[in-house]
Amino acid sequence: IASTRSQLLKTVGVAGALGAAIYAGPVKASMAFESAMADVVKVVDGLKDKSTGELTEEYRKMKKELIDLSTKVPMAATELTKIAASAGQAGIARQEIVRFAEDAAKMGVAFDTTADQAGEWMATWRTAFKMSQNEVVALADKINYLSDTTNAKAPQISSIVSKVGPLGEMAGLASGEVAALGATLVATGVQEDVAATGIKKLMTTMTAGNA
Repeated sequence: IASTRSQLLKTVGVAGALGAAIYAGPVKASMAFESAMADVVKVVDGLKDKSTGELTEEYRKMKKELIDLSTKVPMAATELTKIAASAGQAGIARQEIVRFAEDAAKMGVAFDTTADQAGEWMATWRTAFKMSQNEVVALADKINYLSDTTNAKAPQISSIVSKVGPLGEMAGLASGEVAALGATLVATGVQEDVAATGIKKLMTTMTAGNA
């Protein structure tokens, strides 16, 4: 009887520990998500009523959209929310933030990089080239095409485009042309940093004085 009781207690103990672990997982995930949403509130206007301190309907709408998005792209809601916070810090309008997070997640998969890195590139392109989100996605598609048809990888081309930035506009080149030039250089064996520096020098020379 004592042996049976001891075995029963062990079984109950294992079951209890397993149940606690199963319960703790979702609780931790929920806490992490709420913490990430709190960071979004700090940088995005309209999610918190400034007079009452209450969270607004816009907050609840964005929260639901991010959770729904996590079921459509291979990324947890917490990670998508962190991208949303970064987008808010970059000055992306509230109405575009969920779309921005979705595009970053998809671009990360297509470019074989992290969504955080993809989001950083997209925010840079929007500012440097004065692009809309649709134009950023179009540029990402061009870079993905160049990656598929040359020896240059998408992250290398993206890095060059980001480093060259608005100098392309100064020289009369569109962002897609900068990407194509970068892909061509990398495909011939030029390191991305060297390629970016070379393109910058070309741009400044083209716009120097009467030249």
